[in-house]
Amino acid sequence: MTIARVRLTLRKFLNKSLIFITVAFFASTGLIAQAQTEPRPPAATNAMLALPDAPEVSSSTSSTEESNSSGNETHSFANPVGDALNPASVKRRILATRSDITIYPGQVAPPLSAHDKEVMGFKQSFTLFSLIGWTTSAAYTQLINGTPNYGTDSGAFGERLGAAALRNTSQNIFGNVVFAPLFHEDPRYYKMGKGHNVVKRVAYAATRAIITRADDGHATPNYSLISGRVFGAALSNAYYPDSNRSFSQTAQTFGTSMAGGAIGFVVTEFLDEALEITHLK
Repeated sequence: MTIARVRLTLRKFLNKSLIFITVAFFASTGLIAQAQTEPRPPAATNAMLALPDAPEVSSSTSSTEESNSSGNETHSFANPVGDALNPASVKRRILATRSDITIYPGQVAPPLSAHDKEVMGFKQSFTLFSLIGWTTSAAYTQLINGTPNYGTDSGAFGERLGAAALRNTSQNIFGNVVFAPLFHEDPRYYKMGKGHNVVKRVAYAATRAIITRADDGHATPNYSLISGRVFGAALSNAYYPDSNRSFSQTAQTFGTSMAGGAIGFVVTEFLDEALEITHLK
């Protein structure tokens, strides 16, 4: 009985995943074409890469470019905050690639096109970090028998894991692939890093769920992430149990997703140091 239930759950999950991801992909294609017909923003500058409450970058972007052209890359990348992160910082690229989800202190982040955001959205949806998030969410709700209320047997955990994967994937696709280009927002996370006290770093990381950077580098409400969470929560009504499909339950799903996004940013902010402490990096 349990095996049959797990098989049915997996079949439902695969079918719904294909439908939702395909719909989101084709919807995003049309929206993106309208969202960013203008040329890419100019090359990254200090003004573009800094927010009033965000980490500052190296003040020598021009000298970096000069040293790149002359081949002397190792002499103009000094950054007291970035270099203090860990010993591996000396090997880190000063120029981030367009597929980097996290930007470290001292790195120069290139501007993103709509296609870059699309690639980043799908990449962010299927990572080890995402898998850990799905599993943690499913395990916690299984432990407390929380939303979605599938019960507490072994089959219920499989259903919760599938629901968590589908919810988070749809949120990322809507947020990064569809809404980030529409709202002209940068979906990357800019680490504050060492050199700041822990409380300030936690506050900065957690508030990235509601504050982000526009493509021109200015602070802006994180419309893309919030909208992605709203649509992801609404979409959960297609696969959550009947008891979890009311307006209040959908609002609760949205609130939980926003809290999860804030926690995810905090984890990202301190992940490198945690790995160093545990000798995993």
